[in-house]
Amino acid sequence: MRRELLFVTLFSVATTAYAGCGSSFCAVNTHWDTQGLGHDEGLRIDMRYSYAKADAPRVGAGKVAKPLASDPNLAGAEVENQRTINQTLNMDLDYALNAQWGVALDLPLVMRDHSHQIGDANPALVTTAQKSFSELGDVRVVGHYKMADSDSHAGSGIRAGLKLPTGKTNLDMVPGTLMEAGLQPGSGSTDAVLGAYHYQEVGGIGGWFVSTQVQTAIALKNDYRPGDELAIDVGAHYGLSQQVTGLLQLNAMYKKADSGTALNMNPHTGGRSLNLSPGVSVALAKRTNIYSFVQFSLYQYANPDPNGSPYGQLTAPWSLSLGMSHSY
Repeated sequence: MRRELLFVTLFSVATTAYAGCGSSFCAVNTHWDTQGLGHDEGLRIDMRYSYAKADAPRVGAGKVAKPLASDPNLAGAEVENQRTINQTLNMDLDYALNAQWGVALDLPLVMRDHSHQIGDANPALVTTAQKSFSELGDVRVVGHYKMADSDSHAGSGIRAGLKLPTGKTNLDMVPGTLMEAGLQPGSGSTDAVLGAYHYQEVGGIGGWFVSTQVQTAIALKNDYRPGDELAIDVGAHYGLSQQVTGLLQLNAMYKKADSGTALNMNPHTGGRSLNLSPGVSVALAKRTNIYSFVQFSLYQYANPDPNGSPYGQLTAPWSLSLGMSHSY
């Protein structure tokens, strides 16, 4: 049953607007061991594609109109009134040494397409700047440990590891002008990752889990500090048939604003969200699953601009994920 219930989800995106471009983070739990759906020993390889389009500006909990690039107050400024398309291709390698100890390696390929306008009081002189790239992002190495007293139908454990500064931080938006720090493939920081979880099987055909995880920078580059993140996830799975499993998660995310003195650092970042993520997993074979998930925003709060700008952060109302997982 466990191998048929591989539980997979998606990435969602939180992005910034006027004078800001975008940053993305995982808002859905994709750690199989925290849900009781992991394997006891051996290697599992998961390939996952995720998509989110951020084009809805928000200040606080409310949506706002997109700024006009012809506003005289915005002449010569970057006007974040278009969109950021975030796509990610993740390869997750999870090796279980035994029923208690394991280690996971996450290799992300970040594919991002961002466009904004350059303001001018004369509408005919408003121009558009656009940048797209496909680059290796920041790699994560996380170990996981299941408590020795956990039984076969329930378990508790911890996760601890690092996010490494493997992604580039020096891409230009246009020649001679760096992209915003939060839009780069990597943050340049080394981050500590720490989490805890509990799961419980119910009736042999389903189960539930609760998980929490924090991530915070412990070493910086160019005095740019990405905001600390806190994720709290509650989820359930239910076997609809021998091959098909229904999946559901409720995901809460809190992210502090970025800080530092880097020239391309944007303080107008961060916020909190509550998302609902229904999905389905289909067993193609004993050790192979395909899956899909859609995540819908129930609540989004985008931190206001500390400098008083009325323009909001760009947010994505929904996200999509598709993938395949195989155990050896």
